[in-house]
Amino acid sequence: MKKIFKTAMICVGALTIISCSDWLDTKSDSLKEESVLYQSAEDIKLATYGIYADLCDEPYTQLMTIHQGAGTDIELIDGLGQTAVGDNERGGMNYNATTSWAKIGTLWEKQYKTIEDCNRIVDGINASELKTNADVMKYSAEVRVIRAMVYLDLVRVYGDIPFHFSGAKSDLSNVNIGKTDRDVILDALIADLENVVAEDKLPWCGNGVTSEHVNMGYARGLLANIYMTRAGFALREDENAKAVAGGYSSAKKLAAGYTKTDPYTGVDTYSDNSFQTLRPSDADRTKFYTKALAHLTVVKEKGIHQMNPSFANEWEKINKLELDETYYENMFEIPMGFGISGELGYSIGVRMNGTTTDYGFSNSSGKVKTTAVHLYSYAPCDTRRDISCVAFELKNFDRTDLAKSNMTVDINGTTVPVETETGDAVTAESLVKNKPFSLYLGKWDVRKMSDRWKVQNRTASLKFGYGINTVRMRYPQILLWYAECENELNGPTDAAKNALKEVHARAYNDAPAQSYNGASTAIGEVSDFNDEVDNATTKAEFQKLISKENALEFCGEGFRKWDLIRWNTLHDAIVQAKKDYVAMQSGDTKVFQDKVYFKYKDYEEVTNTDGDVIRFKAPEKSIDWSSVTWYGTDGTNQLPLGSDPSKDKGWINTNGYRYAKTAADGYTLPGIGKDNKDLNGQSYVMNSFGQDYANFDIEFSTICGGLVGTWDGTDCDDTSLAVKNRYLMPIYNNVLSSSNGRLYNSYGY
Repeated sequence: MKKIFKTAMICVGALTIISCSDWLDTKSDSLKEESVLYQSAEDIKLATYGIYADLCDEPYTQLMTIHQGAGTDIELIDGLGQTAVGDNERGGMNYNATTSWAKIGTLWEKQYKTIEDCNRIVDGINASELKTNADVMKYSAEVRVIRAMVYLDLVRVYGDIPFHFSGAKSDLSNVNIGKTDRDVILDALIADLENVVAEDKLPWCGNGVTSEHVNMGYARGLLANIYMTRAGFALREDENAKAVAGGYSSAKKLAAGYTKTDPYTGVDTYSDNSFQTLRPSDADRTKFYTKALAHLTVVKEKGIHQMNPSFANEWEKINKLELDETYYENMFEIPMGFGISGELGYSIGVRMNGTTTDYGFSNSSGKVKTTAVHLYSYAPCDTRRDISCVAFELKNFDRTDLAKSNMTVDINGTTVPVETETGDAVTAESLVKNKPFSLYLGKWDVRKMSDRWKVQNRTASLKFGYGINTVRMRYPQILLWYAECENELNGPTDAAKNALKEVHARAYNDAPAQSYNGASTAIGEVSDFNDEVDNATTKAEFQKLISKENALEFCGEGFRKWDLIRWNTLHDAIVQAKKDYVAMQSGDTKVFQDKVYFKYKDYEEVTNTDGDVIRFKAPEKSIDWSSVTWYGTDGTNQLPLGSDPSKDKGWINTNGYRYAKTAADGYTLPGIGKDNKDLNGQSYVMNSFGQDYANFDIEFSTICGGLVGTWDGTDCDDTSLAVKNRYLMPIYNNVLSSSNGRLYNSYGY
């Protein structure tokens, strides 16, 4: 993508303008003095682009985007069993982090480097004669929004942290400081962003302004999210002397009116006696939600940002490095630059198991996984399922097996031969065997990437930057946040319900026009969902629907964890997912199939002059995902957990199996099911996707074990945990040792 590549290159060049801080005494004669730099609008623009170059570093290529978003009910790091501990992301994202995990130090240092660069630019502009220039005010606004984004992420990961809103002084007196109350930080971010919005110098997307630059829609969305974070739950420090002096200990917060009670039920939520999880008072909470709703309403009514009608097309554009300049669903995305930066598609996404003929150099793809429980949480026609949950990998096959040349299939009583593609390097999709906690995330998919990427990767022998932008906000978040704010303030209003319905309905725009008993299955599923939404009469009921839709829409994108934390439902959601896994294996609540059948879609029927099928060509490369029998060969497996079997409407029930590929439905073979399992070597999988397996006791117990404890067969036992709800990361050892005692670890680290 030329625009992304050009922007990234400008960023790299511009970074040199501000990369050396004068208080480090590392001046270069080739760099402009700041007194000169801030007297030119063009130079200020280039310095601002340097901040975007900062964002192309590890924090937003991997550490925040991939690592820190893992460890939820639907997103697991690729570390189970004995690998779920250690000084790495596998230990950290199973909530067994140590102060020796180097990457938490990298995240801390690089994020504060970005903040320092932002502060220096803001200070320079404020001291410049150009500070009232419209263009310069726009650059200042961009930098301040990015600074707020970075600070919010630091608070999310570490809690109370050092805070400064100006460039480093030569004596470092405002650098080597202690922690600041996270609420003070969030309040300062709110005040600054309110000024950004009031100045009205940031443009909206459109008229040449793309989502690769901070814009007014993103600024208002970020501000709303900070208000909602401020209103939500947060893990607080104990009664240590520094926390007490700083006013951010649990007791101090309780004395200020904070509470641990659920705002909808009045029942105390999950917490710890020492490190309590608290939220502001009802009055303050209402104040924050009111402010958030106002900004979300502006974005919604402006109409610049919309949802791409096709969920699949939106993700195809992201993979192809194409900006969506029609709908602007992606409200801000960090421009990585092809060949320069970007881990998405490499460290997360559809897996290539070894170098392949079609796609080239192998990628690791699989740092974050999703689960079989989540796959089955989608209704059958929801198009997000097969994009979010990937139960296959790409690899080369040896198709020289002579036995395959003797395959036949019966068509209306006539036996016809099946030809398969031959060769020892045929790239195909291969359904993985039973990995209920290790399904890949298909939003980043090498099959969707550009021809430019394929040419590069076929000749590559080393890792290179895929250039896929890191999306920091999508418009569906605005709609779900809007629904949440409406519900919080006024209950499940029609406005709240319509916003939620809008997000859900988009997932069915590309649904196949399958029917059952004369009615569209997809239409039936949307109708069932709308009925469920309309029947929600309490705030608690509606909030659960928002949380569920959040999971269906944003799986793998690194957003869900922070919402679960501010709702204080992270712990309970993970425990419930474990309970669901056990329940879905057997008995009346069984959902998982013993066997899953499917067919490949890229076959060709060869007919004679009379139109009779005389031969099938079956390359067996791409699976027809519409054929997979997730719900049984006849589609009549059990209703979902929590549904009422006496009701006429169910998850699959009267809607039937949407892909009943039978002759009666006008579908020609090769079909699916046990009668056709010999059509290819992978037509079924024993003990499929969620059935109990050999390493169950070891792996299942360790999933997020540092947060929820071990599994005792029916529930998680977290009574032995030193600290409950410890989702915050520790401060890295080297950072502590260089702070001269001003910083310290809490939360039992």
